[in-house]
Amino acid sequence: MAIKPPPLAALSEVVEHLTLAALQDQNRHYRGSGGVSEGNRALGFRPAFYDMDTGQVHPSRFANGLEAPMHMLDGLPDDLVVSRLESGRVTAVKPGVVAGFVREDQFFTREQAALATAQMKAEGRHLSNPADHRALLDIWQRYVSDPDYSNDMVRPVVEDSWRRCRQQVDPDLREAPQSVSGAELERRRYRESELRMAAAPVLRRAGELLFRADSLVLLTDAEGIVMDVEGDLDIRRDAAGVNLSIGSCWSERSVGTNAMGTALASGEAVQLHGAEHYCAGIKRFTCSADVVRDPHDGRVLGVVDLSGRTRSYQRHTLDFAMTAARLIEANLARAYFKCREEVLEGSRAQFLNWQSDGLLAFDRRGRLVKANILAHRALQGLGLDLALTPQTRLASLDIEDPDAGSALPAWLAALRRQPIRLYERQVGTLVVLPLA
Repeated sequence: MAIKPPPLAALSEVVEHLTLAALQDQNRHYRGSGGVSEGNRALGFRPAFYDMDTGQVHPSRFANGLEAPMHMLDGLPDDLVVSRLESGRVTAVKPGVVAGFVREDQFFTREQAALATAQMKAEGRHLSNPADHRALLDIWQRYVSDPDYSNDMVRPVVEDSWRRCRQQVDPDLREAPQSVSGAELERRRYRESELRMAAAPVLRRAGELLFRADSLVLLTDAEGIVMDVEGDLDIRRDAAGVNLSIGSCWSERSVGTNAMGTALASGEAVQLHGAEHYCAGIKRFTCSADVVRDPHDGRVLGVVDLSGRTRSYQRHTLDFAMTAARLIEANLARAYFKCREEVLEGSRAQFLNWQSDGLLAFDRRGRLVKANILAHRALQGLGLDLALTPQTRLASLDIEDPDAGSALPAWLAALRRQPIRLYERQVGTLVVLPLA
């Protein structure tokens, strides 16, 4: 089971100065997860530090220059050091230095490493048992008429979902609602273009593998609305009978217990067979789904699902869905790191020549990439509580979202903003913080 790492808000990874005490607090907070070296070293993560001021990554080293297996301040360059003990040991470094990890030449914050580690270790669990289908139909009929009824044959993930659905979903529902269509559907699909582009080659290849396989593969957004579908035309026609198609909504609130909606509700991979669905109309289908998470901050972006007729149940479909989700996340990660590099290159001259104000550089999706040293002082002077970490995101600076600009907060609207361009293309946004 993929466990969502602790929220960054629970422990700020950037303090006024990164100190030994702060590193110890972070280690205690992330103990038992992939956010510490002992939890991720075997998967190729190496402790490192990211300098928000320059965008440079510094591997953790001992004072003698040898690479350290844990986070050590002693080996950081002198220009980052703020204070030392008489022995020479570094006790604090400048603001904007973030502790994290490097893997395959990319920097991960502690929370990103914890998330990636959990996903790498995830195994297919909670498999359905088709032999229980008839018994579960009887149990379901009694369950929907008796609020106090329970039966050990119902798996916990299914019973939890049934309880959530009992008060808000009609168990006799025959199909999912067609939530959006026309211009609204195209607007939503455009807004999710990054997710859809990352998923496109995965869905296309899955569709080829599923030709005449009595199954189809679907991608939803974070609300459970189907964005794309691939698969055999025969099963797609059958699935259209329950609105298992583009534009329909498969959240639990809309259509009860189903792999897509239950994966979104639980935040983990789910497989459901026939009778385990809450609504009568979709019990002739079996489905396996897993959530797709943003490599930047771990938020759920959507779900990839493999659905087919109940009679075509195969245990390996959950592994198929989980593999597809990881491939989509890998494509998202490549795009994310490319965006970061484009912002660093496109803003280099501005950060070199603009020395009088605080500067924040965000990528196309509003994710913070770089912040100069003056930005910390400027934020304090302006009374703004904004953490300067590689996981900070301002959705109102997402130039891919047509609705983002209308949600610009007053404090940000009052600041100077200008595009960051690379080869005549806007790759991000520069925000100027005047010093008080």
